[in-house]
Amino acid sequence: MRSSILVVALSLGVAACGGEDLILPKDGEPARITVVSDASPRQIVGQPLDAPLVARVTDPGGRPVANVEVLFVPPPGASVEPSGPVTTGADGQASVSYVLSPVAGEQVVEARAPIEPPTNAVATIRIQADPDVPQGLVEDGGNQQQAQVSTVLPQPLAVKAVDRFGNGVPGVEVTWEVDGGGSVDPATVMTGADGRAVTTRLLGDRPGPYGTVAVAEALAGATVPFTATAIAAPRPELVLVTQPSSTAAAGVSLEQQPVIQLQDPTGAPLNQEGVRVTVQVAGSSGSVGGRTTATSTASGLVTFTDLELRGETGSRTLIFSAAGFVPVTSTEITVQPGPPAPGQSSLSVPDGNAGVPTTIRVRLRDEFGNSIPGAASDLTINIAGANPTSGLIVTDDGDGAYTASYVPVHSGTDIVTLAFRGAPLGGEPSHSVVAPGPADPATTTATLTRDFFNVHVVVTTRDAHRNLLGHGGDQVQLQGFGSSVEAADAGNGTYTGTVLVFFGETLTILLNGEPIAGSPFSP
Repeated sequence: MRSSILVVALSLGVAACGGEDLILPKDGEPARITVVSDASPRQIVGQPLDAPLVARVTDPGGRPVANVEVLFVPPPGASVEPSGPVTTGADGQASVSYVLSPVAGEQVVEARAPIEPPTNAVATIRIQADPDVPQGLVEDGGNQQQAQVSTVLPQPLAVKAVDRFGNGVPGVEVTWEVDGGGSVDPATVMTGADGRAVTTRLLGDRPGPYGTVAVAEALAGATVPFTATAIAAPRPELVLVTQPSSTAAAGVSLEQQPVIQLQDPTGAPLNQEGVRVTVQVAGSSGSVGGRTTATSTASGLVTFTDLELRGETGSRTLIFSAAGFVPVTSTEITVQPGPPAPGQSSLSVPDGNAGVPTTIRVRLRDEFGNSIPGAASDLTINIAGANPTSGLIVTDDGDGAYTASYVPVHSGTDIVTLAFRGAPLGGEPSHSVVAPGPADPATTTATLTRDFFNVHVVVTTRDAHRNLLGHGGDQVQLQGFGSSVEAADAGNGTYTGTVLVFFGETLTILLNGEPIAGSPFSP
């Protein structure tokens, strides 16, 4: 038996309160049941677990309670031993052995005990049951279909690798072999989590029977045959003589527009004027823009002139149809993001501080919301206002996100503009209000006025870039002859005070404990 892992998950009820008749358990009485099984291996269906399932009953204080009957209820097809109630021991634990049911997936066992309230009386154990070893390959859909020549069967061909109980088994390689022409896609596939392996069948260009065989070499070469019938197309056809571009930008006309030739059932050009051909996206993703209907000329040619693919990025194919004609599908077209749209793109600029880098964030999206990567060199960010700057370096952060930064040194308002390939992008420019940096003693100034022995002082705070702070909150200390005075904060970046300074003595002015420029002064 292969080694396996049991996944045991525990769900516990939470005791609900309310109701005057509710009697809660006392110490020594069962109050809660929990699962205490240590191991959590998985196990194969139909096999016994390596470790027992163990539940514990405890009182309101979390102490084990003995002599409580616990009933382990397995799911259908599984079994526990003993099958009846199990009495807890002195450690409050009760245990049973468990044999898995033959159904793969999650198996749930409930451990039940006579506990009030009932919400605390059940503990849930979840066991992951793996399928047994694969023993066979069976048909699982798609046999005996019919379709026109050179087309894909409506339903995929499917087989299923199964164990002895019929559970699907993943990881089995299946090879698809064709008989009579045509092709399959993919030709080799591994069975998925449900045990299924699926392929699409393209019929050949002649009417009649076609065969397909699914082979699993790992299962002693087990095979599953499929049959299909191809019928002739009696109608004339549409034939793409010029395929549309293999790549396209969303919302932009295709560089190479498709051209269609009408063709009779024998494959010869059909010279018929006035046939209206309509194009649409094959599938439900995206749409076609431009003139989606074109009319054939006398020679049976149908030319489209301004088709564009709209919607999200990804792979698309176009299907062309006309009344009475077999439709035709284009080769795959890879849709890339279109040009940035002002309504979808954004420029984000926060307020800044003098001397501190300000990060500008740009998000580029086209009109359909597709992110536009790889456009850093196409972006130009300029700044006017208090800190004029041009040609900022733009960094591509991936998935249509870009950043640039600059260091403002002047307080005031900066005006930030964004251009894509030289053309302005978006509406109004963004603004960043630059606040002064912290007060700097090296640039802060003081005005001194002597009134005999009293010196009146006005201190004006500035940041490292000489911007006026314009706000209070700093500490200014005036130290004269044997005295120290804390200047009054005017709240606007200035501080005032009067200090006694004898003639010939000096005055020291400290800003946040540091002397300002020119200190000490000789007033």
